[in-house]
Amino acid sequence: MLLISCNEEDIKLDASTVVDWFAVPDRPGELGHLLHKIYEETGVSVFVNDTLGYVEDGVDANGDPVRFYETVSERYLIYSSVSKDIRFVLSKDTVAMLKAASAIEKWVVPNLPPSGKYRMKSLLLVDSLLTADYGGDTIREGGKTAWVFEESIETTPVGKLADIKNMNESTLKFWAGMVLSAKVYTWLDSHCSDSLKVFYKMTNSDLPTKARTLYNLHDYKFYRMIDTGEEIDLNSDWYFGAELWDHWRMGFLEWGDTEWREIDPNNSNREIVHRKALEKTCDAMNYIAAVYAFSDEEFKNLFTGVEYSEKCIQRRLYMKKLVELFCEANGTTYQSFR
Repeated sequence: MLLISCNEEDIKLDASTVVDWFAVPDRPGELGHLLHKIYEETGVSVFVNDTLGYVEDGVDANGDPVRFYETVSERYLIYSSVSKDIRFVLSKDTVAMLKAASAIEKWVVPNLPPSGKYRMKSLLLVDSLLTADYGGDTIREGGKTAWVFEESIETTPVGKLADIKNMNESTLKFWAGMVLSAKVYTWLDSHCSDSLKVFYKMTNSDLPTKARTLYNLHDYKFYRMIDTGEEIDLNSDWYFGAELWDHWRMGFLEWGDTEWREIDPNNSNREIVHRKALEKTCDAMNYIAAVYAFSDEEFKNLFTGVEYSEKCIQRRLYMKKLVELFCEANGTTYQSFR
């Protein structure tokens, strides 16, 4: 095998031909001006289209220009390979894009580290983001889409623009918190893995010793009588009745998918209720988002009158300590959204 190295003089780059694909030019309209303003002031690129631009390199046999397009791929997110399945649908709603960009300017950017790999370089805002952790490629009609995709380096896809116009301020703050959670979780997973294990154990803290972990409830179901509403646990020997709990009773802030029902083929008087608990990654990111989105008092008030909510409250307080570690290590000051 013959190995040949190239000398420094062999590599020649013409500065005029090098394209900065992350640059956001000033375009007409309120949205175009805002995206350019965010980029100019912070260096963070916010994209609403997966085609970043093109360069021309000569002409073809017919005399037409030859163009090379640079795009964001759901499988290769600008220089960073991914291991999870991901798909997205681009948004066509300028009003939704504007609301999302405004939330990023107001809440996300001020909480980013000043530099380093844990400062987001760019975001891709999409209508619907489908990942294996939520709906994935098998997502059904009416199923749940993801907030954000954390497994990327240069570009972070952010979903739910299809819903953002109808979000109240609390949900919009949580959405912005989920944007921040992507890089925070990546840092915690690399530097505080033992602390995350403690966080995960808090989910199962009130289960009997022999019960299976609640994280195993990825796709589980139980019966519900149609006439009386009586709920029947299918696997009480495994989870000791946890199948009938609400997600906050388990310690989760949401389901991994929308609850859906079907008539039991063996008994038309009852339905089968399907639920999906969160993956560990999504669970941690939920709580990171809640740390940023709400003060301690605001979060506690969200659970006023909700039975069994203490686990959620305590898990957020524990995650708050981890977020503060991230901020300290990356030179930023943690502040909940105002």
